[in-house]
Amino acid sequence: MRRFRPIHGLVLVLSVLALGLATERALSGNGNVYIPVSPDAQGRVEVDVADLKPLQVRFYRFLNAGNQEVRFFVGRDESGAIQTAFDASENEYKLRRGFRSQNGWMVNNKCGISVRLDEVNQGVSGCAPVPVPFHLDGSKVVLAQSDVLDGWRFFR
Repeated sequence: MRRFRPIHGLVLVLSVLALGLATERALSGNGNVYIPVSPDAQGRVEVDVADLKPLQVRFYRFLNAGNQEVRFFVGRDESGAIQTAFDASENEYKLRRGFRSQNGWMVNNKCGISVRLDEVNQGVSGCAPVPVPFHLDGSKVVLAQSDVLDGWRFFR
């Protein structure tokens, strides 16, 4: 009869952990690709939206020198207006599942609640994405680093 050795137990535990993490990632529905951005010397984050088409959404990953990471998205609604919000909601941010874009809607990956893209800046409920203040400078969305870091609490 073969003996159960400690290395076998370690391999078993690591396999179960890897399977659990892979399952969580697959079920979360968050397959977004994040574009890295960082602040400039003036503490501004600029995102070029010249080629952003209506109903298109791009996801960004902000990282500053203090290693604070914040994820957000910028989208253009059907009328051409820019919508910007954190990739998190007030109710489910601890699960870090975020949102996905689907045919002009932002769908919460945790509870499945959908918010129209043109209502994102209004912050309509606890399951909706939390809006980020911004202003337009030509074809660029400009975010203040302090406004982006206000959302760091969702991603710690």
